[in-house]
Amino acid sequence: MTKLTIELVIEINKGIIQEWLEQNPTAFEAVNANRDELKNILNMVNKQENLIMKASYILGGISWAQPFSGGNKRTAFVCADTLLRLNGFRLAIDDENEQEYLRKLLLEVQEERSKLNEDAMAKIILYVSKRIRKI
Repeated sequence: MTKLTIELVIEINKGIIQEWLEQNPTAFEAVNANRDELKNILNMVNKQENLIMKASYILGGISWAQPFSGGNKRTAFVCADTLLRLNGFRLAIDDENEQEYLRKLLLEVQEERSKLNEDAMAKIILYVSKRIRKI
């Protein structure tokens, strides 16, 4: 199983921030990453038993830990989809209602600062398991 690296996750975030800045030329957004936090997230992800769990924990972990100065939830989604694609799958989100539900789940995870919210993670795992597709 192909894994994500800290460097790849940081590059994904840089791309997301760059795209946002191109769409918002008068805005400022620094690119900064907490490598220790990313290492902790990837260690948690790599302990998971299967691809659905790994993708779910990268989604929830980045959203919760907020290791970047900006674009954390977008980075979490792209990283989860990238992990799936590296392993022959993709995350299929078919409509705006599904996107909005995921955004709310990631906000729910983000709001619990003391620990990764297990109830929200269970919802994320279910969300991913219903939307994973073979490429």
